[in-house]
Amino acid sequence: MPNPRPNSLASSRVPGPAAVEAAVAAALLAPGAADAPFWHWRTGYRTLHLYADPARWRAANDSAGRWQTLTSGAALHHLRVAFAGLGWACTVDRLPCPLEPGHLAVVTPHPGEPAPGETALATSIARRREDLRPCGGRPVPSDCLDRLSQAAAREGAVLHPVEDRAVRRYLMTALGEGARVPAQLPREEAYARSASLAAPQGVLVRAAAGYRIPRSEAEPRSDGATLVVLSTPGDDHLAWLRAGEALSSVLLTATVHGLSSGRLSRASRRMRETLAERVTLGHAPQAVLWVGRPPVGVKRLQRTRSHASVDDVLEPLQAPARYGG
Repeated sequence: MPNPRPNSLASSRVPGPAAVEAAVAAALLAPGAADAPFWHWRTGYRTLHLYADPARWRAANDSAGRWQTLTSGAALHHLRVAFAGLGWACTVDRLPCPLEPGHLAVVTPHPGEPAPGETALATSIARRREDLRPCGGRPVPSDCLDRLSQAAAREGAVLHPVEDRAVRRYLMTALGEGARVPAQLPREEAYARSASLAAPQGVLVRAAAGYRIPRSEAEPRSDGATLVVLSTPGDDHLAWLRAGEALSSVLLTATVHGLSSGRLSRASRRMRETLAERVTLGHAPQAVLWVGRPPVGVKRLQRTRSHASVDDVLEPLQAPARYGG
């Protein structure tokens, strides 16, 4: 990833190509961007435009685009934070054109000092890992949970700890069904590549291809993991985009405070209804996360990488449209 020096306020009013590429490279490390992202960026003279790929939404059995809009929001937040770390503040116009639903945001960088805490968030982008290994046994301190809640609130979302044992058991069991892990991969690598959750009854890890692990071989997950649900007051495309920004903010804040963290893949409609009734009290559940103390005595996971490159997701605004509606 390019690593240009932070902007000098007297040097330029527009970020140069190296700064833009560095910020887009950071967006490729956002949750949900490890494979082919559901979004791309188009650059104007002073602006960056975030576009979705509706065709890929349909191919992913997400015709409404809920999960893909959420992951696009996470990429938007990563880009904002990366620019802040380079000395650029960002003005964001979300969903700027109602007649063009795939146009998710317009970002206008301008010289500005980072807001408190943004430099630490920018540094944490490269350090964040998708870690599904059992967390340490000690619970997450309440002051850390408060900071995660504040991180969600800054992006217009609410973070709800899952304290009801019955809901927690239901949530983890339901999300664990159909777990798979490639037989040829070391277990630690399978954890690192997965985007699902290990339920208490056993290793419930899903990867792209592989074989089911018999429950007799399952490893219990530590009770040290804290489940939290991210919600928004509304449940439309703008709410999904903001929820993605909050998802990114919470996970990066967890990394800043040395916590292990991860997020679940999309939840079913029935699960969202259960969470709205029992956890979020009417707010729309958008994502389920877990945080915890890092496991003790295990190797550090390899850096999260995307299969896409900056060239794959960045093009001039004047270029022909890549994706059809």
